[in-house]
Amino acid sequence: MQDDRDEMFKDAVVFAKLDINSPMDNSTGNIIDTQKINEAVESISWCFDNGAYAVVVLSHQGRKKEESFNKHADILKNYFPVLFTKRHGQEVIDAVNNASRGTVILLENVRSDDEEKDYSDVAQTKLYQTLKSVEKETGRKIIYVKDDFAVCHRRDLSVYGLPLQLRKEGYPIVPGPMMKKEFEKAKIAREKIRNGNVIAIWSGKKFEDYLHLFQPFLEKHPNSIVLTAGPLSILLQKAMGHDVGRNEKFFEVTEELVAQVLPILKNFKSRIFTPVDYYVSDQDGKKVVSSSSTDDIIVDIGPQTVALYTNIIKQNPNSVVLGNGPLGEYEKVENRGGTINVYMEVFKAGNNFVIGGGGDFNAVMNILNLTPHISSAGGKAFLEFIVNGHMPGLEPCGIEVVE
Repeated sequence: MQDDRDEMFKDAVVFAKLDINSPMDNSTGNIIDTQKINEAVESISWCFDNGAYAVVVLSHQGRKKEESFNKHADILKNYFPVLFTKRHGQEVIDAVNNASRGTVILLENVRSDDEEKDYSDVAQTKLYQTLKSVEKETGRKIIYVKDDFAVCHRRDLSVYGLPLQLRKEGYPIVPGPMMKKEFEKAKIAREKIRNGNVIAIWSGKKFEDYLHLFQPFLEKHPNSIVLTAGPLSILLQKAMGHDVGRNEKFFEVTEELVAQVLPILKNFKSRIFTPVDYYVSDQDGKKVVSSSSTDDIIVDIGPQTVALYTNIIKQNPNSVVLGNGPLGEYEKVENRGGTINVYMEVFKAGNNFVIGGGGDFNAVMNILNLTPHISSAGGKAFLEFIVNGHMPGLEPCGIEVVE
C-alpha cells in the first residue's frame, strides 16, 4: 500500500483540503488555539513524505469573507516554505509553477468567494479552472487530498462539488491521515451514545447546523437531554417568548430561525434546558440578569444556571457527555466561570464518558487542562456523523454510511 501511495504522490501537486479554521481573539486578531494548524502540519508532512512535489492548501476561516489566513501563514512558515496567495487565478498558477520542491502554497480563505457556497456547474468555477491551469502549466499530475472531516457536513465547492467532479474525471481523491483518525473516533463515539444516558452541552452560533440535528438526535436517543448556553440558548429563549434585547441582532436571530425552533421545543421541551440567568456586559463591567429579560449582550451563564446544570450532571452519573462549544465568552478570563464550573463537574461526577468536538471545545479543554475520552477536530460535522452516520463531504472519498 505504501509503495502504491509513493508512486501515486511522486512529484505530484497535491491540492489538500484541510481545516485550519481556528478560534480567534476578536480584540487582538490572534489565534487562541493552534490545534487544527498543528494537525494540518501533520497532513502536509504526510503528503511530502509520500513524494508530493508541492502542496496547495485549501481551507476556510470563520464565516465572513474578509477573515484572512495572515496569522495562519505565519505559523505554517515555522514548518515549511510558504507562499500565501489569493484563492484562485494567475497568482496561484504562478506560485505553483515557480515553487521549489517542498513548498506549501496557502490559498486565501476559500469562503472569500461566493462560488464556494453558490455554484451549479463545477467546471465553470474559478477554483476548478485554476486547478486545471496548474495541471496544464506545471505538467505535473494532480491529487486531491481530503483531510477536512470537520466540514464534511457541508456541500461547499471545495468540500464536496470539486472533489466529486475530479473523482468522476479520474483524479485520485485520497483521504488524509486526519480524516482516517476522525472517522474512526466518530464511529466509536456513535457507538458509545447508542445506549445509556446522554447529556449534550451545546452552545454555538451556527444555528442551522444545530436545528438540523436537534430533532433526530433527541428522537434516536430517548435517554438524552440537552443543556444549552450562549447564542443557541438565546435563540431558544426568543422562541419561548423571552425578551432577549440586543442579543437578537447581535447573534443574528431571525424570525425564520425562531419558526424552526418552535416545533422542536413543543416536542422536546422537557429535555432541552436553557439558562435561568446570564452574566451580561454593561458599562460597569458585567452583571447578572434573569433569562426572561437580557437586554445587554450575554457573556456567560449566571450562578443559578451553573447550580442547575451542575446538579443535573451530579444526578446523572455514568453518562455520556457530548460537548460542543463553551458556555460563555471563554476568550476572556473573567467570562470563563460558567464553562469552568460545568465542565469541571462533568469530569469529576461519577464515571462520565466525555466526548467533544470543535475548535472552541478543544480550546476550552486545553485551557482547563482536561482530557476528554474522545476529542474531535470537528464540531457540527462530528455531531452530524454521530446522529446520521454519514456526511456529504465523505462521498468523494468513497466512505460509506455507518449504520
